Amino acid sequence: MQDLVKIEDCVILIDSSRSMVRKDFKPNRLGVALETAKRFIHEKFLIDPKDRIAIFSFGANIAKLSPFSFEKDKLVEALSRIHISGKGSLDEGLAFSLQFLVGEMRKLGGRTSRIFIISDNKLEYSDKIHKIVEIAKGLGIYIDACQLGKTEDHSQSILKNLAKNTGGQYGFFNNSKALLNAGASYASKKELKDSTDYFDPAKKSDIAPLISEIALQLRRPNVLDIRLMMSNKERGQEKCQICHSVKAQITGADFYSEGRYCPSCERPMHLSCVAMWAKKTEYRENVFRCPFCYFLLELPASASKLVEEKVELEEPKIKLIDESGINVTKMTQIQESEIGKIDASCTLCHSIFLGDYNVFQCDKCGAYYHEPCLNKMHNEINACRNCGAQITLK
Repeated sequence: MQDLVKIEDCVILIDSSRSMVRKDFKPNRLGVALETAKRFIHEKFLIDPKDRIAIFSFGANIAKLSPFSFEKDKLVEALSRIHISGKGSLDEGLAFSLQFLVGEMRKLGGRTSRIFIISDNKLEYSDKIHKIVEIAKGLGIYIDACQLGKTEDHSQSILKNLAKNTGGQYGFFNNSKALLNAGASYASKKELKDSTDYFDPAKKSDIAPLISEIALQLRRPNVLDIRLMMSNKERGQEKCQICHSVKAQITGADFYSEGRYCPSCERPMHLSCVAMWAKKTEYRENVFRCPFCYFLLELPASASKLVEEKVELEEPKIKLIDESGINVTKMTQIQESEIGKIDASCTLCHSIFLGDYNVFQCDKCGAYYHEPCLNKMHNEINACRNCGAQITLK
């Protein structure tokens, strides 16, 4: 085992309630909070420019000051748009941050998600806080908190509990210098004890337990889809983008009865083809990522049972491409000295490149792969997962 460091998505959540205009910090509490956020942003990108940061504020209302970005100047500029108003409602700020992070987690895996709160703890609390903390914990989202003030409020230690229950950091700071230093120190990566063997079966036990709760189901064809299929005599029914056929290769069913669409990229797929793909790549039971856009999806239990007997008798091969020899690519090995400069994650496992494996790049689309990821993909589909081109050694 060794420490595994992942790319991080972090939401900075700044208290913008009226109490933050108190002048016991110079120029006031909000001013030093903003400087702390700037220190965090600056240090974060010094540590890893591939990380992303979003900025929200919470007072009488929740404001999204910046979506996820890795452009330091734009993030710092966004801090100037913060406005003081009302009393801070922490549960609403956290709920909005969680919702935002969940949207990103559905689109792309392999990242560490964090929320960094800067507040004076003069907040409104509700019973929702406990539920929100349990959701964050279940999704593997860390919550860090910097509390500023002249006297720590021990009667309401909710910020401390948020950090403790999610594995984050908490600190109380009664002077500007200490708070600014914390802004830099909190930017450090979360080091996860994990294996860099991306295909170790034990890795599935490390997946956040609530990840299945945020996966979306495949979309059934609606009336408009069916009408379009019926009206297009040349095209007829949709072709599954996994088996490239109207009829499912595993069950023989047509697209009318077994067709589904990814809710993100709208690629058409047979349910049985999806079930076979999911068995090879699932995060947890019946939870997997779309083979085309990597969106987090949930497979109906009935679909898994549909192909169970087929798998036991003879495991069919799933092909994401035709084998006409027209759409082909080669994989070029990246020099070891250049691996650290790659500004992307592996297209198959979504993890960053730590230098522990050789790295290859698709000549056609530029996608990168760890060597074991490339070998796994080559054995299963013999094609680049990103562009679908057949891999050739010529």
